[in-house]
Amino acid sequence: MKNKENNFSYYQWRSEMNYQVFLRFDDFDFESHFSDTLEILGFDKVERSKIKDITIKPRETKILKVTRANPRIAREITRSDFLFDKYGPESLSERGQYQIYRYRNVGMMLFNEYSALWELGVKSTQDSTALRMIFTRFLSYALADVGVFGFWGVPVDEGFVVMKPLAANFESVFIDLTKDVLITYDGVKSLSEELHILRLDSTLNNESKPMSREELMSFLSNNTNYLSYQGMGYRFRDQIMELSRLAYAYIYPEDKFRPRQHPDQEQKESEAKAA
Repeated sequence: MKNKENNFSYYQWRSEMNYQVFLRFDDFDFESHFSDTLEILGFDKVERSKIKDITIKPRETKILKVTRANPRIAREITRSDFLFDKYGPESLSERGQYQIYRYRNVGMMLFNEYSALWELGVKSTQDSTALRMIFTRFLSYALADVGVFGFWGVPVDEGFVVMKPLAANFESVFIDLTKDVLITYDGVKSLSEELHILRLDSTLNNESKPMSREELMSFLSNNTNYLSYQGMGYRFRDQIMELSRLAYAYIYPEDKFRPRQHPDQEQKESEAKAA
């Protein structure tokens, strides 16, 4: 009989940067439904031997076990919650020592910041946008203790634009000030000495205007992709202060900005036109 470990597949986020953030699948057919989403987000398939060779550090190493939701978990994923449902499909709660992140009708993640192994039960893989959002939340939690923090937004030549999740089509950017890199859907690049951060404003007509450091700190603090009902707390305060000191921030006319499309969005529009 084959060792069950031989059936596992592993993916590492931005493997070239050596972040110890992994996904684990044990069902190839189920895994195949995630391939496009994982590619967009920057997860690379890695050999099982690489996982066996790493030294597990619970505050740095995070392995998310992704499985089909069993009937009990599926009921949890689909049940109505009148307290949280009015705020959207996402909710966060506590159960004992664990936190539970749920994206209604799609999936539920069980995690503890002091544990290396987390679990995600997925009921439906049809909504690629929801999957991207779930894995982005996973990244924001998994990377918090290594000082990597993120925002909803998109990259531009000079830096990045911070936006509301829907306006950004649920795309995000991550910053690692220790390694001096900006991590986006396009890949990893060094932070520019003249890093620009943009905020869009529909009331501006033609010219952009600068933001003060205090305005930028407040804006960034309210637009991280780290979901918490207690706020970001100590985790990102120092990093956001440092980023606000380093960056040039501007408020930019919204009607002059043209957001890009993602492959899954382009595919949907092509299918709509063909129909």
